[in-house]
Amino acid sequence: MGWIHDVPEDNLYDHEGYCVALLTTGKEPEPIQVPVPHREGVTTPNSAWWLYDGKEGRPLAAAVKAGCACGWRSELFFPIDFADHEKTEGDDPYLVSPYSTWRNEHIGALLGTAVPEEVIELTGRLSMLIAELSKTRPLAAVEAADQLERVGRSRLQTAVTLARERSDVSWDAIGKALGVSRQAAHQRFSKVPFKG
Repeated sequence: MGWIHDVPEDNLYDHEGYCVALLTTGKEPEPIQVPVPHREGVTTPNSAWWLYDGKEGRPLAAAVKAGCACGWRSELFFPIDFADHEKTEGDDPYLVSPYSTWRNEHIGALLGTAVPEEVIELTGRLSMLIAELSKTRPLAAVEAADQLERVGRSRLQTAVTLARERSDVSWDAIGKALGVSRQAAHQRFSKVPFKG
């Protein structure tokens, strides 16, 4: 099962994302013929990254990268953990992973909301630092998370205010970037009259 951007009005259902296996040459392997369940002797081609495990004569993948059904491929390579599919694919949009790369680079580019990679990396690093701090100094972690939240709220309001000053940025576009409706974005941000 791949990744879907499930927002009907965006109409991006042709852009199902998934991990793509890579050989040591950097090339994608040919699809593997796998049996069709409940149909003896019938096979179908499959390119699921976890099939390229080097077993039973199959090629061994050296890495994965993000891909999309439309043909888009990421430039970044990621390590494989055949024992942990979630770790390989990455389900946290704030850590650099195949999933976040597809979501931020590809879907973000299609929607006009792509976040620069260095911002994603810094956000992920901050998240990990606060998680580590919570193990040794939980109250300091609470304070750090609170500071991060306050800065985030302030920067978010400033970003929305500056976006609205541009004539080509609608409340609908801001809502999409936030993952909320146009009305919810307008209600939350339209009454704050300050600039960054």
